Amino acid sequence: MTTSAIYIALVLIFPLLGGIITYLSGSKNAGRLSLISMLPGAVMAGFLIYQSYESSVVVRWEWLPGYELGWAIDRISAVLIGLVYLVSLLVHLFSAHYLSHDRAIHRYFGKLGFFTSSMIGLLAADHFLLIFIFWELVGFSSYLLIGFWFEDKEKAVAARKAFMINRVADAGLLIGVILMITELNQPFLSSLTGGDSSLLVNLAGFGLMIGALGKSAQFPFSGWLPKAMAGPTPVSALIHAATMVAAGVYLLIRVVPFLSPMVLNATAVIGAVTAFMAAVSALTQHDIKKVLAYSTISQLGYMVMGIGAGAHESSLFHLWTHAFFKAGLFLAAGAVIHYLHTLKHDDSTFDAQDMRMMGGLRKVLPFTHIAFIICGLALSGLPLFSGFLSKEGILSGVWLWAIGHSAQGYWLAYLVSDLAFITALLTPIYIGRQILLVFYGNPRTAIERLPHMEPLGLVKVPLIVLSAGALWLANALSPLDANGWWLGSFVFGNTVDHGHGSIQIWTMILSIALAVAGLAISYIFFRPGSMRTLSYQMAQVPTKWYSRLTFEGWYLERVYDGLSRNYIRMAGAARVFDRKVIDWLVNAAGVSTVVFSKALAVIDREVVDGLVNFVAWLFRGVGGMFSKIQSGKVQNQLIWMMLLLLLLVLWSQY
Repeated sequence: MTTSAIYIALVLIFPLLGGIITYLSGSKNAGRLSLISMLPGAVMAGFLIYQSYESSVVVRWEWLPGYELGWAIDRISAVLIGLVYLVSLLVHLFSAHYLSHDRAIHRYFGKLGFFTSSMIGLLAADHFLLIFIFWELVGFSSYLLIGFWFEDKEKAVAARKAFMINRVADAGLLIGVILMITELNQPFLSSLTGGDSSLLVNLAGFGLMIGALGKSAQFPFSGWLPKAMAGPTPVSALIHAATMVAAGVYLLIRVVPFLSPMVLNATAVIGAVTAFMAAVSALTQHDIKKVLAYSTISQLGYMVMGIGAGAHESSLFHLWTHAFFKAGLFLAAGAVIHYLHTLKHDDSTFDAQDMRMMGGLRKVLPFTHIAFIICGLALSGLPLFSGFLSKEGILSGVWLWAIGHSAQGYWLAYLVSDLAFITALLTPIYIGRQILLVFYGNPRTAIERLPHMEPLGLVKVPLIVLSAGALWLANALSPLDANGWWLGSFVFGNTVDHGHGSIQIWTMILSIALAVAGLAISYIFFRPGSMRTLSYQMAQVPTKWYSRLTFEGWYLERVYDGLSRNYIRMAGAARVFDRKVIDWLVNAAGVSTVVFSKALAVIDREVVDGLVNFVAWLFRGVGGMFSKIQSGKVQNQLIWMMLLLLLLVLWSQY
C-alpha cells in the first residue's frame, strides 16, 4: 500500500473509529474522546492538502477481475475535506456544551463520527460506484442524527420524511451512475470528459442532476430540509449548513465537464427558482432554526444556479464562505436555544426556538450576539464580509449567462438573473428581521443572566473561528474583489474571472445597494419599539393565502403527503381490484377449468371409451364367429366347403 493510500485511509477511518470508541466508552468524557480521535485525522487531512499542491493523489485497486475502483484527492476535494474536518471539530466542541446533560451523548458522538467519515469518503471517492455508496451512507448517517431524539414521535417522523425524500431523488442518481458506468464508459471522476448531447448523455446528466438536487434540497425536493431541523442544533450546523447539503453542489461541480447545455440550463433555472422561493419562506417563519433552514436552501440555490450559468468556480467559493457564516449562525442559534432551555427547563409548554418568546438577548448572550451579527451580515452580502465576495461572482456569472442566451433569442433567461437579484434583496431582510427580533428590543419573556452559558472553549472558540471565516480578510485581500479568493489560484490554477468590467462594476453596485436596502427595510419594520416588534409576541400563523403559502414552505410538505396518500389509495384500490376482479377471474377460470375437465372426463369415459369398447366387442364377435371355420376338424371344413360350393352354384344360376 502506498503512502498516499495510507493517508486517505487514515483520514477516512479516524472519525469513524473515534465515534465507535466514544460510543463504547459511554457518556462519561464522551466529548474529550471524540475530539482526541478527530485531531489525528485533521493532521492527515493537512498532509493531503499539501500533497495535492504538487499533483493529484490517485489510488486504484482491482475490485473484481478486470474491474477497478479508486480514490482521487485533487485540490478541490483536499480543500473540502479540510473544511469538513474543521467544521466537524468546531461542532464537536460546541456539542460537548449543548448536549452536556444528555444521557445519550456518547451515542450522539458515535453517529457524528459515522457521518464525518461518510462525508469524507464521498469527497475522496473517484469511482461512481463508490460515490453512490458513500452518498447513501451520508444520507443514512444524517437520518440517524436528525432522529437522535427518536423518543419524540414528531422528531422521529421528521427524520423518516427527510430520509425518504432523499431516497426518491437518489433513484435519479442511481440511473445516472448506471449509465455512466455501463453505457458511457466514464466510471471515474478524475478522467471525466464532455458528452455529445446524445439521448444517453442527457439522461445520465439529468439523473446526476436530480440526485444532486435532492441532497442539496432544491425544488422540488426542498421540503425535507426544514423537517431536518428536528435534530440537535449542532447537527444542523454540520450536516445542513457545511457538509451534507453541500454534497449535491460538490457533485455538480465535479461533473460540469460532462453535463450538456440542456442539463446546465435546467440547473440554472431550478437553482434560481429555489433561491427565490426559500428566501420568501424565510421572511414569515417564527422558528429561529427554520429561518436558517430556508436560508440554507436559498443559498444552495445560488450555488446550483451559478453552476448552471457557468460560474462554478464562484459557486465553490460560495460553498466555502457559506460553510463558515451559516455554521456560525446555527451554532449561535444553538447557544440561544440552550440558554432558553436552561432558563425555562421547568416549563414544558415553552418553545425555546420560537422567536416570539425572544428579544433583548444581547444583554445575556453578548458574545453570541456579536457572532450572530457578523455571520448574519456575511449572509446578507454586505461589503467587508465573505458573503459579498462569493455572491458577487455568482451574480456576475448569471448576468452574463442571461446576456448570452438573450442574444440567441432566449430573452426569458433574464428571469433567472432577475430572481437572483431579487433574492439578494430578500436575504438581508429576513436575516435583519431575525437579528432584531432575537437580540434587540424588550425581552418578550423574563430573562436573567445564567452562569456558564458562553464558556470559552466550548462556545466562544467555535464562534470566533467561524466569525473570523465570515470576514473578508480571511478569504481575500480586497473586500470588493470577487475574484480575489486566497484559495482560488490554488484550487483552480488561475484567477477566476466571470465578467467584463462593466458587468462586474454594475453587479457590485447593485449587490451593495440591495444589501443595504434590505437591512434598511428590516430595520424600518422590526426596529425596537416598532408596531410589528411590539405586537410580535401575539403573532399567529398567517391567515392570508399568500402569507400562508410561504409560511408553509409553498406547501411542498403537503404535496409530499398528498402524493403519499394518493399512492397509498392507489395501492389500496389495486389491492381491492386484485381481490375483487383479478382473484375472481382467476377463481372463475379455475372452476371453469375443473368443470370442463370433468365434462371431458365423462365424454372420454362414455363416448370415446364406449365407441372403442363397442368396436372391440363387434370385432371380437365377428372374429369369434369366423374363428369356428378354422376349428381344425375335417368334418366342419367339409360342411363349410359344401355350403360355399352351393352358394357359388346358386349365384352362377342367376
